[in-house]
Amino acid sequence: MSIEEALVAMARGDITPLRLLYDQLRSAVFSLALAILKDRQAAEDVLQETFVRVYERAASYRPGTNPKAWVVAIARNLAYDAYRHMKRAGPGEENKQVARDGHTSESAIVQRMELLDALLRLGETERQIVVMHALAGLKHREIGKELGIPAATVRWKYRQSLSRLAGMIGGDTIGRE
Repeated sequence: MSIEEALVAMARGDITPLRLLYDQLRSAVFSLALAILKDRQAAEDVLQETFVRVYERAASYRPGTNPKAWVVAIARNLAYDAYRHMKRAGPGEENKQVARDGHTSESAIVQRMELLDALLRLGETERQIVVMHALAGLKHREIGKELGIPAATVRWKYRQSLSRLAGMIGGDTIGRE
């Protein structure tokens, strides 16, 4: 079942495709939320809320449009709402890191943390572009439409960001197109 078919089924009230949708998009949604919020727990909250909203609003999805972009837009809006709420609440718990699963090797954890740290050092727009393209799989033109900037600018910022990330983590290339 495709993402679009899942959304159409949910619009008819069927909750079973929600699990499929969650399995396919959770990584992209979580990564985008984490890129915006810089807080693991808040990103997990946005992840859960995104799929609740997707189910509640599945009837408003227009078949024939990009379903992944629709879900990512919901996640992005929720992440910005959470960010504004965190800003009003002030500093505190938002920068605490949640302990990682003990089943992951130490070197993999270190690599992930280095990459996350490098991503967080990018500007907000650049970080969102990298996450939306590399993790969510959105095309440059879709990202441009979502962020309100030309697709050519998205491509340029994406390449510049990859170059900066490679320099920060000591690699020569990162997922070049």
